[in-house]
Amino acid sequence: MIERFLTGLAAKMQEPLDTQYMMIVLPEDLDPMERHLRYSVSLDAELRLAGLGCSEGGATMLSEADVDATDIDRARALLRLHLPELGCLRGTLVQFDQLEDRWDGEHWLLAQPLSVIEE
Repeated sequence: MIERFLTGLAAKMQEPLDTQYMMIVLPEDLDPMERHLRYSVSLDAELRLAGLGCSEGGATMLSEADVDATDIDRARALLRLHLPELGCLRGTLVQFDQLEDRWDGEHWLLAQPLSVIEE
């Protein structure tokens, strides 16, 4: 019975090809499992359903989540929509290329120079 709802989803569960790396910097003290459950599970589902990539969720730093995007601009738009819905804090960053989108608690400041550089 449930199979009828799953038709067409198998391809979306495959790892996307030809992606670009993005990083979400979360200014919260979350351990990797908390971050995964609070953010990555939902973001991964939304990215996959939209055909925009996936969220691995488990960067080594406590405050980061990884995203592999097939379309940076569309993935950024999706993340800017869903991160506040998931309760991201002021100071959340969506980093891509050499730029970032910054959440000020009410609005996103788009395509700003990087403020946090991972080394």
